[in-house]
Amino acid sequence: MSGRAGLPAPERLAAVATVLCVYPRRHRDALDGWLAADRAERVSRQDGEDVREALLFRDVAGRACWRLYLLPDSDFLAWDDAAADLPVHSGAESRGGVWASLRRRWLRRWLRRWRGRWCAQVLRLQVLRDAAGHCVLLADGAELSPLGHAHARRIAAGEGARLSAQAHVCCCMASGLRDGAGPAQFA
Repeated sequence: MSGRAGLPAPERLAAVATVLCVYPRRHRDALDGWLAADRAERVSRQDGEDVREALLFRDVAGRACWRLYLLPDSDFLAWDDAAADLPVHSGAESRGGVWASLRRRWLRRWLRRWRGRWCAQVLRLQVLRDAAGHCVLLADGAELSPLGHAHARRIAAGEGARLSAQAHVCCCMASGLRDGAGPAQFA
C-alpha cells in the first residue's frame, strides 16, 4: 500500500505499465482521478467469455473518480501485486439469467444517453521521485497490440467513454501529502 492508506503504491501501479484509464470528462487530464482518490477496490466482471479486471478508485464522497483496466498488453503479475491488498468490490453481480439480460439492455441504453461524461485513454504508467523524495506518478500515451486495442475499445464502449487517441504526457504528485500543493512541475 502507499502513503495514502487504501490506495496501491504508485510504484506498484507503474509496474503494471500499460492500462486503460477511464476518468470523468470534467478532469483536466487522466491522472486527476489519482489525485482525488481516497480508496480503491478490485473489480472483476464476467463479460461474455472475457473477464474484465479493473481497479476502481473512489474520492472522499465515495464517487468513482478513476478506473484502471487490465489489458492484454499489461504486466499481469504486476497487476496482481498492485491489487493484492485491495478489497474486492462489493457491488459485483452475477451476469446470468433473464434479469441480467434486461439489466444489460437497460445499461446499454443508459450508456448511449450519457456517453461523453467519461473519457478513456490508454496510458503507460511510470514513477519518478522528485527532489524531496516524494513519489510522482507519470503517464503518457501507449501503443497497443491489435488485440489490446480491440480490448480497450470494447471496455471504453461498455463504460460509455470516449476512447482518446491522444498521446499527451501528464504528471501529477502521487505522494501522501494533501497540502494543496497540486501537481509537481518538472523542467
